[in-house]
This record gives sequence, structure tokens and C-alpha cells, in this order.
Amino acid sequence: MQSEILPRVRLQPRREVRRGVGGALVLLVLSAATPLRSCTLWGIAGDEADGGTLISKNRDWKPDHTQVLKLRRNSTGYAYFGLYAEGNAEPGIKSGVNEKGLTVVTASASSVPKATRDHQPGKHGVLATLLARYASCDEIVAKQEAIFGTARTGFFLISDRRKILMVEVGMDGKFALRTVAQGRVVHTNHFLEKSLEEFNVKIGPSSATRLGRITELVAAATPPLTLAAIATMSKDRHDGPDNSLWRTGKSSRTMSSWIVATPAQGAPRLRVVLANPGQPEEVRVYLLDANFWRTAK
Repeated sequence: MQSEILPRVRLQPRREVRRGVGGALVLLVLSAATPLRSCTLWGIAGDEADGGTLISKNRDWKPDHTQVLKLRRNSTGYAYFGLYAEGNAEPGIKSGVNEKGLTVVTASASSVPKATRDHQPGKHGVLATLLARYASCDEIVAKQEAIFGTARTGFFLISDRRKILMVEVGMDGKFALRTVAQGRVVHTNHFLEKSLEEFNVKIGPSSATRLGRITELVAAATPPLTLAAIATMSKDRHDGPDNSLWRTGKSSRTMSSWIVATPAQGAPRLRVVLANPGQPEEVRVYLLDANFWRTAK
């Protein structure tokens, strides 16, 4: 069991020196290309989350679409509430939480060339499947080969009441899964697991910079952390319009924040910030109790 995943990152011109989980120094080539459409993920589990879990995603994308919140009820499986993109080339669910309290957020593996990511015969997205079919992290761990062996390349941060899973999915059915029951975990858009570093073909400077910044903020935070503390981190603009956690660039910007606080006992709370183009920024907070799942539409 991995109790803490906080890579130490130091940026240099056109390269990053990172001390990996095992302590080895890894030299990563950074791309000077235009900032990619991407995301920042982080979470806290156990005592540092007051006995429960906190999970967060800042979603960055081209501001060419609208995001909406939808509840899905299935004839079989669990109901789930999700953030959906509409009106662009890549619509669909981007983050979600189900009626059992399982939360799933994702990030793209931008270190893999887009042409390669787009051509993955036999691979498919699994976010909606996870929400509809699984009630806990333990259930997912038990089925990990079936789930992630056929998943498209990308990163998943998954939480329930007791733990967090960090999953990196590479190519050719390769993936790595870590369980965090106590501690903190962060991720952006390149592979951190040594077994998957071969897929870091090109690491964008934004991914490396955001990884360093969220690592710094999470490590410096005084436990127990709260939903409010995570929300403050999500608005951080320390590294300018293209490399901050909350990005305001023209080609890519932060479109939303999704934070779920799941206590050891009681109903989870969801805080969503929608920053749709041409609309006022909107903050919505939900108590995901039995009444919500009974009455939400």
C-alpha cells in the first residue's frame, strides 16, 4: 500500500529533474509546444482528511464548449451525477460520483502523442462504467485487469469513504494502480510510475509546472484538510495564465473545478465550479444524501 505519492519536482530550462517514488532521479525532456488541454488531480485520504477522503480535479480544455451537470439513472447499476462537456469534438462525462459515494475523475495522458492516443483499437473509456457498476475502491481493485487492461490511455483518481486509487493507464494493456489509505496523492498529465515512463514521449511544461505546484501546496497544507482548503488550492494562479492550477490562457483554460469530500460517516459533499465561456462563473454545492439521490433530476 502506498501511503503518500508526492513527487518532488524542480524545473530547469527545457527539462525537469524529478525524484521518483523509489528515490531515483529521472531526467524528462520537456516540450516547448503550445500548452495542452489537460487537468490537475489531487486527493487526501485517512487522518489528514479527518478520517475520510478528499478528491479534486481542475479541468483544463479549449474554451469551445459548454459544461453541464446531469444525473443518470440506469435500469441496472447505480445512479450517478456527472460533469459533461457538450458541443465540442470530445463530448461526454468528465467527472462523476455515484449513489454509493464512489468518485471518479480523469486526466489525459498528454505525454503520449495525440495521434497515438486516438488510435487504440479495442480500447475504450471506462469512467461511466466505473460509476454505474462499482460501489467501492476494493471492488475496482478486484477487477483491475478487466477494467484497465482494456481502457484507453489516461489517468484515473478514484475515491470512496476509506481510500483513494491512483491509476495510470499506458499503451498495450499496461497500467499501474496504487492504493492510498493514508496520505496525499497528486497527478497531472504525464506518467509518474517508473514501469510506465516509456510512454512519456513528450512532457509539456504546463504538466511539469502544475505537478510541482500542486505537490508544493498539498505538502504545505496543515491537516486535517477540508473542502474549503482544497477549493482555495484549485484557484491558485501562481504560474501565470498557461501553467497555473487555475489557467486563464486563450488556447486552454480551466473550465471547471470538481471537489468531493467524503467523510468517514455521513453523506459526501460535492463542490463544483463551472467556468463556461461567455457565462458568469458559477459555484454549486450539493449534499449527496439519500434525499439528493431520491429527488435529483
